[in-house]
Amino acid sequence: MENFKNLPSDIIFDILSRLPAESLLECKLVCKPWKYLVQHPSLSRIHLDYAGKSSFIFLSRRLGFNELFYSEYDENCHEAPFHGYKQMNLKPPSEEYSLIGSCNGLVCFRGWDMHETWVILNCGPYICNPITRECIMLPTSKGEKDWWVGFGYVISTDEYKVVRISESAGSESKVGIVQVYTLGSGDGWRNVGTIDINMRRMSQYAGAFANGAIHWVSKDVSVVLAFNLADENFSRLPPPPPPPYLSPDDDDPCFNIVLGVLGDSVSATYSHKGDDCDVWLLKKSRDNNDFSWNKEFTYFNSYASPPFEFTKSGRLLCCGHNRIYRHHPKASSAEMDVSFGKPVCEAIPHKNTLVSLKVLGEKDTKTMMNLVKKQVRMSRQKPVIN
Repeated sequence: MENFKNLPSDIIFDILSRLPAESLLECKLVCKPWKYLVQHPSLSRIHLDYAGKSSFIFLSRRLGFNELFYSEYDENCHEAPFHGYKQMNLKPPSEEYSLIGSCNGLVCFRGWDMHETWVILNCGPYICNPITRECIMLPTSKGEKDWWVGFGYVISTDEYKVVRISESAGSESKVGIVQVYTLGSGDGWRNVGTIDINMRRMSQYAGAFANGAIHWVSKDVSVVLAFNLADENFSRLPPPPPPPYLSPDDDDPCFNIVLGVLGDSVSATYSHKGDDCDVWLLKKSRDNNDFSWNKEFTYFNSYASPPFEFTKSGRLLCCGHNRIYRHHPKASSAEMDVSFGKPVCEAIPHKNTLVSLKVLGEKDTKTMMNLVKKQVRMSRQKPVIN
């Protein structure tokens, strides 16, 4: 201990920054000097560079009962790549909620309550860090309904921003009101303009964050909108080519398109009941700054969700039927990694960090309940299914 105290502060920071976030929290209990080091803002920033372990948060929803689970992933462990699986005692303050995204350890939820007349009442976004147990509920207006929500991080300014777009008054309105909340700014929701779009024709409410922008796509695949978090302006991107079975005016309830993020690229997954899923990636051209869609994968739609991760070995991770599957682009079948025993409807990549909402400047930060350190038994079945 004495020798450790004599080390230069930059070396001590470097050593501590390589520890898992959970271990760093335990280091706070060793002594006051260590507590000071762990709570220093510089350590949380350095720790981000080493918090590269692949992990995910899963949302299970059944009969109005929601549960969240956390699991780490190591594809070098062929027998059981998912490990450290835990149930999280993490419940946003709303009856229902869904995952918007995770940025540097901060998780954003969208919540809503069901009125007794079956009217959906928006509860606003909710952000927390499951490791530090800090959380905030962003303000919302009574009766307000957010059609789109997005969460992202601006590297150049070290800012975290939440974007919400609400339909303007009038049932026939085709104008969305755009507002931005910057964590720690103290400005609350800022009006940054409007956008001319029929919001009821958009495919999903949760935007896909990649390359500094949040993306949404229309149901008829006629437009992809990107909101740049740095300059807070919209741009229109070329939509991915529609599948041959979809006509321009088709309103097939069995057809679905979902935007996501695979690697560093925005992905678009076409799915149709009983048909193959096509996965397109939006990539920037090497010759210029133009973006174009490239069809990267096709896999059989076994009623699994669109992929939530593209692994280093070139496999797609999907969830469905209470299970997690790995699809190899060149294989006709899928490998099953784990069975949850519960319906998993959403999954997002996540990494545990020490990013503090208080340090960012959120004065109304509260502390949520401790995470449940309960290991959930996982069942494993034969690795290949038809």
